[in-house]
This record gives sequence, structure tokens and C-alpha cells, in this order.
Amino acid sequence: MQFPLSRAVAPSLEWRDSCPSTNADLVRRAEGLGDLAVLATDDQTAGRGRLDRVWSAPPGASLAVSVFVALEGGAGDPASGGPRALLGWLPLLAGTAMATAARRLGVPSAGVKWPNDVLVDGRKLCGVLTELTPHGVVIGAGLNTAMTREQLPVLTATSLHLEGAALEGETPSELLDRALAAYLDELTGLIGEWRAATGPAALRARVEPLLQTAGRAVRVDRPGLPPLMGTADGLADDGSLRVHPAEGDALTVSAGDVTHLRYE
Repeated sequence: MQFPLSRAVAPSLEWRDSCPSTNADLVRRAEGLGDLAVLATDDQTAGRGRLDRVWSAPPGASLAVSVFVALEGGAGDPASGGPRALLGWLPLLAGTAMATAARRLGVPSAGVKWPNDVLVDGRKLCGVLTELTPHGVVIGAGLNTAMTREQLPVLTATSLHLEGAALEGETPSELLDRALAAYLDELTGLIGEWRAATGPAALRARVEPLLQTAGRAVRVDRPGLPPLMGTADGLADDGSLRVHPAEGDALTVSAGDVTHLRYE
């Protein structure tokens, strides 16, 4: 595949007809990668989501794309300041980039579910997985592109095809190129803003308008802790989710699975 739109945005794009895991491949090769190197495929055979969940899709029906974000001097300690202190925002920025790209493709209700999903009216369109290496961060995204209703892994998923994003007469490959180009364009811009940020305010302003979790009643399943029920009321300075339970003070959640308990 040629991908003229995507290569115009990301000249370092590497396309594979099939790949076990785009994230695992870039993590393995991180030391020798250039900044913003991209690896993508529409046939990922051993994909992973958060908490090592399996991520699979029929060949040609989805996009798996990973981007390497170099950190000057290596990944280092997040407490050392600069972009490293804002690493927790990268999954949210990637989700924001994909949600904005979906809107550009004609899916106006696409938004972000904390910390790393893109939803359309409560249905999952895309998931994001970031991995820190000694040399930088790998941002992976799995986007349902041409999936039919019968091909969806769960009833609560959706695809660009089902949301009407394909243009009349457009082939699945052309839709994939448009989607990949739009995502890489948005992500590159947001990574630039992340690198220039001196604090969380500018990043919060980019993410929160598309954050569908804010203001929702949520259940948060946290590792080793009882479920937390409450209302999500925004993002902390490190990108964590603030949840206000029915009784007591607000809590900050840095890791957990969030369920939206209602949709408006």
C-alpha cells in the first residue's frame, strides 16, 4: 500500500502487511529509532491492550499504529521535570488526537474515555496503549476501520465504517489512509504542544473538551482495591482522574478500569 496522505504527514512511516504487535516491535527496536517513527498494519496478529488483554481483529478491518516519541537523554525519571513530568498525559493526548481525527472524518460525537479509549455514543472505536522504554515512549492505537457489525469483537464496539465515515466509492484502503493521516497529523501537533508545555494547564485545555468521562457517574475498578463509585470531575495535574464519591473527599485515580454508568 502506498498511503500518500499518511506519508505526506509522516515520512518515516513503515507499513507491514502483517505484524504480531506494532508496539512490541517498536519497543524492541527503540534504541535505534528516530523521533516520531511510525509502524502500522491492518493485520495485527498478537496485539495487546491495557493489562495485557488480547486485542484482535479480522485482517483488513482495523488499523494498528505505533509511534515512537523520543525523550532527550532517555526516558529518565518523570520527577526530573520537563516533558518527563507530564508523561501521564500522553495516553490522553493520543486519545484526543484519535477522537479529533474521527471528527474530521465525519464522526462528530467521538470523544475520549479516561484514560485511553475513544468512544462514539458509548461504543468503543479505538484503544490506546503507551509503553515507556529507556529511550522514549511508544504510543500504540488500535482503530476499528472497516469492521462490519458481524465482525465487531463485542456489541459495545463500533467502527468508522459503521459510523458512516467512508466516502462514497471509497475503498477500505483509502479510508484507512485518510484515517491514519488525520490521526498522525493531530498526534504530531499534540506531541509538539506536550514538549513545549511548562505545566498541565495547556494540556488539560486540549483534552478536557473531548473527555466524555468528566461529569459522569462512574465505577472505577482499581488493582487490589474495592470498586470506587462516584462522579468524575476532571483531571489532576498529572493526568489522573479525580473522582468524587457520594460521601467523603474527592480521590485521584492513576490506574483503573472506568465504566460510565450512564450516557446523556
